[in-house]
Amino acid sequence: MKDNYRIIKKDGYVLTDYRALCRRATLWIGQTCNQRCKFCYYAKILDDKQHPEHGFMSLDKIKKMCKTLVDKYNNNAVDIEGGEPTIYKDAVEMVRYCREIGLKPTLITNALVLDNKEKLKKFQDAGIYDFLISVHALGETYDELVRVPGASKRQMKAIDNMIELGIPFRFNTVLSADVLDQLMDVAKLAVEKGARTVNFITYNPFQDQREERTTEIPSYKDIMKNLTPAIDYLESNEIEVNLRYLPFCVVEERHRKNIQDFQQRNYDLHEWECAGECWTAAPMQRQVGDELSCPPDFFTVMNNWRQKYKNDSFSFILNKLKDLTKDKKLTLALFGHHTTNKKLADLIKENNLNCEISAFVSSKQYVTSDTIEGYKFRDEEWLKENQPDYILVTSYTYKDDIMELLKDSGLGDKALFIYDCSIDEASDKYIRDFDYIEEFKEIEGFTDLEYAYKEHRLLGSKENPYYKGEECRQCSLYGICDGFHSDYVELKGKAEIKPIQLGKVIVDPRYYMVDQLKVVEDEEADWALPE
Repeated sequence: MKDNYRIIKKDGYVLTDYRALCRRATLWIGQTCNQRCKFCYYAKILDDKQHPEHGFMSLDKIKKMCKTLVDKYNNNAVDIEGGEPTIYKDAVEMVRYCREIGLKPTLITNALVLDNKEKLKKFQDAGIYDFLISVHALGETYDELVRVPGASKRQMKAIDNMIELGIPFRFNTVLSADVLDQLMDVAKLAVEKGARTVNFITYNPFQDQREERTTEIPSYKDIMKNLTPAIDYLESNEIEVNLRYLPFCVVEERHRKNIQDFQQRNYDLHEWECAGECWTAAPMQRQVGDELSCPPDFFTVMNNWRQKYKNDSFSFILNKLKDLTKDKKLTLALFGHHTTNKKLADLIKENNLNCEISAFVSSKQYVTSDTIEGYKFRDEEWLKENQPDYILVTSYTYKDDIMELLKDSGLGDKALFIYDCSIDEASDKYIRDFDYIEEFKEIEGFTDLEYAYKEHRLLGSKENPYYKGEECRQCSLYGICDGFHSDYVELKGKAEIKPIQLGKVIVDPRYYMVDQLKVVEDEEADWALPE
């Protein structure tokens, strides 16, 4: 992309516009927390002590996951999050183990308990890499936002403790309506205290926030009125600024380099590498009691995952069901990923197949009341007592785990894999396919891994989902932008969509971000900087 790179030496790190692929993993160790943030993705899980993701998992399970991330996915750093990881009873030992196996540990934290300097010192002695602190507002505004009196004062004390001990830290700031008039104050705090990076995170409706919003959603226009001067101030003081999940067209041209949408995250060393995340984000790796699932090969995952986004992806099972229902009505259970389940269920209805869907089995994290995507939620125990004619296995990545579970429950003979099995025999060599999705085009110099990462992020943005309608298709950045959140468009309309015209179509996610100065820690210099 560039011939000459800027490298600005700082104390313990450099700022550079050289871009390398990230190698960082992420772990969710349990949705237990000492705050109740109004905008939290996991609000319902935090209050449901019976939820399989609520409690902290065992240290032994965490160690096994960390070792897999190193050995299988070549990760060399990890974001550990909860809930609140600092209140996990084995947190210090967890940090120590990560260091021992070459996985540099970051804790994503509200830092409240780190106002105790002795506790913080234990993390330092164990080998903490840095802290990513959730500075979502200041003073009483913060306390009200997180629903904990005195929280901001404790957080400020924790930051001062980190400064005193020489522990690096970065800031996360969620762009809720409550904080907009404090954005410059947050920026000034970052400069005063020496935060290396500030991530501004706009509304992205994941997890519980997809179903139930617990805070006011500001418009992009209102956000940028306050955020633009804060970005300029931070960058003038040589602090890395990232804008997470913002459409390119709502920011000033000079700040497009700061956009960190799904595709740009692949080149942010403090973001999450796709292959490891595919595995750790799955329910069995996030639930307290489950055994770990088999870590899949990432190229095989992408070769297979692609199929359900092709127009004929369900043709195999639909044709089979047509034959099976010629003479009788069938009861079906769908077992797998919630969005794939819903797509297939909708197609069964559209094709007027003589089928009744009696069970919709997926991760409990997607359950609203007793339904998922409007369909009745069941589990494998219910299936044993209410056996359908067939169980349609809708997941490529975890097909083997689901099949093993069904066999153990005596339901193996009921299972039908929804795709043509010949497709599932894809090798672990990445198969490039540039025809099935508009934003996926050939990019000069891209490796197979970069193509797989881009494809993964593209499909992730479509699955959440985001709005990229006809207005967005007129934009030169259609190939690298997430678009607008679909429910943001429902709430605020489409008036803010302003297609950017550059006279060419951009598909390389680094197009703007190669001009951004980003942090590379000294510990990463041997691989993350040009020779």
